[in-house]
Amino acid sequence: MSRSQYIFLVLLIGGMSALNPVAIDSFLPAVPEIAKELAVDPGTIGVTIGVYMLGTALGQLCYGPLSDRYGRKPLLIVGLTLYIGTGIAASFAPNIEMLSLARFGQGIGAACGRILAMAIVRDKYDRESAARLLSYMMAVSGVMPVIGPAVGSILIAHFAWPSVFMYMAVFGLIVLAVSSLFLRETLAEKDLNAIKPFHLAVNFWTMLSNRQFLAYTAISSLSGAGLIAFLASVPDILINTLEQGTGGFSALFAILMIFNMAAAFTGGKLVMRVGIDRLIATAMIFAALFAMVFFGLAAADIMTVAAILIPFTTFKMCDAMIGPQATAGALSPFPEMAGAASSLIGFIRQMTGAGAAILVGVFDDGTTLPMGIGILVAGVGPLVIYHLFIRPAASKG
Repeated sequence: MSRSQYIFLVLLIGGMSALNPVAIDSFLPAVPEIAKELAVDPGTIGVTIGVYMLGTALGQLCYGPLSDRYGRKPLLIVGLTLYIGTGIAASFAPNIEMLSLARFGQGIGAACGRILAMAIVRDKYDRESAARLLSYMMAVSGVMPVIGPAVGSILIAHFAWPSVFMYMAVFGLIVLAVSSLFLRETLAEKDLNAIKPFHLAVNFWTMLSNRQFLAYTAISSLSGAGLIAFLASVPDILINTLEQGTGGFSALFAILMIFNMAAAFTGGKLVMRVGIDRLIATAMIFAALFAMVFFGLAAADIMTVAAILIPFTTFKMCDAMIGPQATAGALSPFPEMAGAASSLIGFIRQMTGAGAAILVGVFDDGTTLPMGIGILVAGVGPLVIYHLFIRPAASKG
């Protein structure tokens, strides 16, 4: 593959995996307005992020096996079409119930992006090379969290909140057009048994009984849930409580995600030099440290912009070096069923994130403590799992 083809692949799978950031991050500045228009509190709107992620979890469980049977490209087209349609439906939602239903369907559609991107990468590359490409993919998709809140803020300033969902639909349409025209099928041989119930059950059991798969997946899922816990309540705190407004929130979130992008790109460079396990082990130590700092400030009721953004940004930078490497580590034992493995990883990751969003939304009290607890678990949990399961295995090897 030439350099230009490699760059195009990075950009394409980055766009595919950006479906989730587009659906979540551009939505954040609209949370206060949607809550006001639909006559619900901001915590309830935060719960809809969890509902969206439940849909994503369900979709991810299905796309992988189906793509192992029918190919990556057909399933991508189906998922993108659903994403576009439900984005339009959400823009016409008259109440919180219909909005939640549309977001659930949009989550199912969005699941195709990341899950099929991971399967495509695993189709083409081995362990370390896949980790590098996944890091680059994360860096590219990280552009959307940088500009997403700004786009949402601009739309809210000039149009009503439904315009945010129309933006999501347009983005999905662009990815659909590019994928339809330029993406080549990467699955070398279709698995005719991939969606047979018994075969599927055997595949999932094989993965769930693999210690390496479970450990890496748990690390990726818990670490990634920190961001979801943060997003479930931070928009209202920054926009209303700390009076930053939608523009201020967008600028602050953009800064956070620029640092995240830089960390993801750096991780892609470092993993080829130091290996997956060493990079993860180092990043997790710092992630746990900054998560404890965030929790300590929240427990002390120190609620300022700096107390929120500085420790979380550093935590998220560490997560950017953990997630792609842990995902590649989980995928590596199953090259022959990369689609199913990607699905199961995505399902577990999204269910963990959905749980974090729903719990933080339900217990939202206007302070940073609920999300501080979530971030603490996201920071310390992966480090514990690594030292209990991965490090002992590596020492024996």
